[in-house]
Amino acid sequence: MKCFKSILLLLVLGGTLSSCKKIEDLQKDPAAVYDPAPKLLFTGILMRAHDAPWSEDHRYNQFMTQNEAYYTGQPYSWTTGSFDTPYGVLRDVYRMEIEAAKTPELGAVYLTLAKFFKAYFFTRTTEMFGDIPMADALQGETNNNFAPRYNTQQEVYLQVLSWLEEANIELADFKAKGTLLEGDFFYNGKTEQWQKLVNSLKLRILLSLSKRADDSPALRIKERFAEMLANPSKFPLILDNRDNFQLQYNSINTYPLWPTDGVIIKKDVRNTLGATYLDILKATRDPRLLVQALPATALPFDPAKPFEAYQGGKTGDLQSTLLKQATEGLLSMINFDYWLASPSGLPSIQLGAAEVQFALAEGINRGWSNADAKSRFEAGITQSMQSYGISPEKIEAFLRAYPYKGNNPEGLKQILIQKYVAFFENSGKQAFFEQRRTGIPEFNVGPANANNNQIPKRWAYPKNEYSTNESHLKEALQRQFNGSDTQNDVIWSIK
Repeated sequence: MKCFKSILLLLVLGGTLSSCKKIEDLQKDPAAVYDPAPKLLFTGILMRAHDAPWSEDHRYNQFMTQNEAYYTGQPYSWTTGSFDTPYGVLRDVYRMEIEAAKTPELGAVYLTLAKFFKAYFFTRTTEMFGDIPMADALQGETNNNFAPRYNTQQEVYLQVLSWLEEANIELADFKAKGTLLEGDFFYNGKTEQWQKLVNSLKLRILLSLSKRADDSPALRIKERFAEMLANPSKFPLILDNRDNFQLQYNSINTYPLWPTDGVIIKKDVRNTLGATYLDILKATRDPRLLVQALPATALPFDPAKPFEAYQGGKTGDLQSTLLKQATEGLLSMINFDYWLASPSGLPSIQLGAAEVQFALAEGINRGWSNADAKSRFEAGITQSMQSYGISPEKIEAFLRAYPYKGNNPEGLKQILIQKYVAFFENSGKQAFFEQRRTGIPEFNVGPANANNNQIPKRWAYPKNEYSTNESHLKEALQRQFNGSDTQNDVIWSIK
């Protein structure tokens, strides 16, 4: 009998343990991926590493105006920003590091690209807000730290530049070995192009810190710039449009302007070109304007003087004023035949050759190197115009009519103006950030401005930071803005 009871007890315990195991199995989501391959995470990160053209960003870049009151327009009325997007992507970057470390031989290249993406997304975040959580960020799962301290912008940039320099060295090694990246729909796995992107992002960051070049020796801004120019084989850059970091749309992931029914109506009074942008091209008789936009229908068109028929809407005007002007045919719309020739439209540049050439020209103009700024200035214009299919003859004619004025304030203004022009409908907020840093071009402000006739300088921190990370947030605010947290506070990098 005792033997029988013992056997029965073992059976009951065995059944209980078996049942527990089954419950654990049932608790797992069958649709979830618990150990994702690094290449899958890499592809997912890439899908969120681009900014679309024709977005709200480009109205605040003053490239376009939205004229219909049903839509937001361009009032510069934002206050707070969000941490959700950048830190959401960074969470996947950190996960990619964990998974890549499990297979060192296959995962090494993804560990390197993680350094690039950390630099990319932390930079985007600090450009918007100022000081941000970085060193202690995203450690809730590993260290139970859900209230990370804020790093200063200088600390952020020191780490970002370090990551990029490490990635450059490692990618050179992967290039020598012929290592390919899987899951890469930007560069088809070519590590040599990723190396160019890494260094081009570094260059963008160095120029974004131009106001700190003389008072922040730890960043070595001028020295790093000079090193890059002096060692082109060690620091390859995106100097040709073929190496642009850009998203190519297709018949499935269609161009943002492509209508869902495929029927293109070649008139849209709701969206017209902005005067801030158009007036620059009109004044210099820039052939890009004739490709990008259409003449205003109510203005007389003379083939001998085509630019006189182009007119943009002022960003600061009320939407009712803009809509009236557009309806009356007084404003230029986009050239639908160019932008919407097919569902795939045109590549969406995130960091391109024109920007890199102008960044080099700017640094040289500022005296960071004794190289030739004129050739870089002309190369920037050439790369931008070539992306629109402008003929070599027209490019040469433009360069003759608009020669570089030398390494002086006038030459610097030329570089910055042409850099702004090259950003048309690409590179997200970069045109705004550049204008914020340099004041060039002058942005239009008028009755539609909802920020007390000011262009904002930043985004205030997310409201939920006040409830989840208050002590560290207030410490950062006191350090930066004497406790203030508004869209008009000036961040360290541009003071």
